Amino acid sequence: MLDALRAQVEHLRAQEPGVRQAIPTAVTEMRVTTRQLRSTLRGFSRVLDPEATRPVAEELKWLGAQLGEENDTEAMIKEFDRLIAALPQDLIQGSVETELEHELGRLARQGKDTIEAALASDRYRNLQRMLDQLLADPPFTHRTGRPAYTELPKNLAKAVRRLDRRLAEAEATAPGPARDEALHEARKADKQVRYMTETLTPINGKPALRLRRQAKKLQDLLGDYQDAVVTRPLLHKLSAAAHAKGQTAFTYELLDALEQDRTERVLRELPHRLARLHDDRTLSWLRQSRHAHQDRALASAAI
Repeated sequence: MLDALRAQVEHLRAQEPGVRQAIPTAVTEMRVTTRQLRSTLRGFSRVLDPEATRPVAEELKWLGAQLGEENDTEAMIKEFDRLIAALPQDLIQGSVETELEHELGRLARQGKDTIEAALASDRYRNLQRMLDQLLADPPFTHRTGRPAYTELPKNLAKAVRRLDRRLAEAEATAPGPARDEALHEARKADKQVRYMTETLTPINGKPALRLRRQAKKLQDLLGDYQDAVVTRPLLHKLSAAAHAKGQTAFTYELLDALEQDRTERVLRELPHRLARLHDDRTLSWLRQSRHAHQDRALASAAI
């Protein structure tokens, strides 16, 4: 567990030079790593004291939020580039490309300013000190001496149950902003499952790898839905502005319809993806882990 924490902290810090240079891939990597670290600290609560790790997890959440603005804008730029490139030229009416470039450029500059302020802040420097302390004196619990092969999957099983609750809440929510938010929360719970399996794969092998792959596929599917949720308000804004200027909003409305179709496709595919995630071959090892023999070859690995 300490090795995993150390590797994640080192990767987080390795991205900082690129983030300061506003390199999109570095921003994405740093944001992902904040989530991985939070997933480790919050997810493995049986072996990491949650009271002791909560402050650093909260500060990592803050850092991720500062990175999120620019990251989301870069995702929108890629999505709109894809949508526009796929449209026949006669369907691109008005000043759509110019307006999109202007608005996305404004959002990108705003995101970069947010990140620069965050990295220059006392709060960020304090987070780095907290990470140093975490590695120097990890808040392990009394369960740390137990075999990792059998102990850590119990934490993952809890995360899977949390994911199931989030998915059930989304299914029970009527279409609209509340369901969009519920599916977003389910995606975040799924990310935690995926990141935790990355820690378990070297320990538990193929079963953890199988779950990791299924969680990644669900994350990608729900990510398609969330990307559309993020892009559609911008299209609505630009469409309204075009109408106010007496200009055509046809292309904005067409793009909005395509994004709406994307959300509907995700909802059609979701039952199949969930069935694969909940397949017995994917999850049975978590139920069996508590009964696993501790003399297995990997069972001797220390947490």
